[in-house]
Amino acid sequence: MNTPGNAGTNDLKYGSGQLNPTKARDPGLVYDASEGDYIAMLCTQGYNAMQLALIIGSNTTACSNGATSTAAVSAGDLNYPSMATRVDPWKNFTLVIPRTITNVGASGVAAVYDMKVIFTDPADNLAVPVAPSRLEFNTQTPKASFTVTVSGVVPRLARSSRQPSCGLTMSTK
Repeated sequence: MNTPGNAGTNDLKYGSGQLNPTKARDPGLVYDASEGDYIAMLCTQGYNAMQLALIIGSNTTACSNGATSTAAVSAGDLNYPSMATRVDPWKNFTLVIPRTITNVGASGVAAVYDMKVIFTDPADNLAVPVAPSRLEFNTQTPKASFTVTVSGVVPRLARSSRQPSCGLTMSTK
């Protein structure tokens, strides 16, 4: 993540992955999210029916009836690789972020992914465990869920300071 092309940026400017056109035909793992999940996320951000209609292309969806059974309570509830939240400085907090992924790799091939949190900046006051730390997929279990728990205290930082951040890596054995 710390490449010359990313100099002077922060983690929120990276997006949720890098595009690799040669691997797009076989993405491996995907985060499942339906149109209704995105609508529910937009509703948590305060979008009204007119704004939703502009985005969706239909005026038949509104926040009161547009959400699915997995309706989001906050934008962070969207089953998406990026995870971010705002916390008050110097106050203890705990954030639990569940995610579900599907292995769409080679059919019939078992896959094992070990998950590890890597801090891009030192964060002495934060703990970020992932449970489980290993996901196993096969033809009978193509989906797996995991939970990232972020807890601790974030110090008050100057606007020019980098915010604490980390990345979740998934590597195959």
